[in-house]
Amino acid sequence: MPINPSIPVVQGSGKSTLQYESEALLLTRRHDEVRIPLAAIAQLRAEGRSLTVELTAPAGATSYTHRIDGVSEASATMFAATVNAALPGTAGRDTTADGTALVETRDRPVSRGRRKRRLVMWWLAAAVAVVVLLCVLIAVAGQPVGIVLFIPMGFVAAAGVVVGGSGLASWHREWRLMRHGITTFAAEVPGRPGQYLYVDPAGAIRHVFTWAGRVGVKVSYDPQDPGNVVLPRAALLRRGEFCFGLASVVIGLSVYAAMIAMVVQTFTGSLDLSAPA
Repeated sequence: MPINPSIPVVQGSGKSTLQYESEALLLTRRHDEVRIPLAAIAQLRAEGRSLTVELTAPAGATSYTHRIDGVSEASATMFAATVNAALPGTAGRDTTADGTALVETRDRPVSRGRRKRRLVMWWLAAAVAVVVLLCVLIAVAGQPVGIVLFIPMGFVAAAGVVVGGSGLASWHREWRLMRHGITTFAAEVPGRPGQYLYVDPAGAIRHVFTWAGRVGVKVSYDPQDPGNVVLPRAALLRRGEFCFGLASVVIGLSVYAAMIAMVVQTFTGSLDLSAPA
């Protein structure tokens, strides 16, 4: 029995999803993906806001289950009913076999956006730690008034480094894909302004969005990751982004260097922040 194409995607807590894909269920979790062929499934159970996939198992053995919580009751009920109705007609399905042997699990690659967010969070955490340390040191040196100066300086400098670093990363990605990637043209989808299509080397159709207002746009993508695509900009814009990003990073780091120098000078006695100007 075929799966109904309108079967919903079940979304649960912790960014987990369960969906039908090519005679199998694909369970996507935060760090991994589990592909469960229909032939390995004994049944699906929708219980309130949870959905359980029970695998086939030999008689007397404990069956293994995959559970997704925090789901919509309506979606889970419809999903379970549709899949359960299709199971009896699945080719090669043996309810007395060990279903775990057919299940495939693989780690999810970390996306570019997720790596970028991680770097930003680590940098901000490090910036806060440095500001706190410098405030403690300048207070120990007998210049607590420096705390009032260091806090705004530190966080403005951290923001400058984040903004500048993001600009440099964006510039480098565009430069790398234009220089080492594949450049082609993407055609606008008729009736869908802003949506353009291009075909990767494997023949897959991929989407890119831009309000170019033209029937076709030039795109550059990574041959190893065709979904990593940019729309090349004018050279003046690329150079401007590079200069702005570099200046922001240099200024931000210079502010931190100045704060460290001020702490050193307070300990050596060559700087007194409490003295009148």
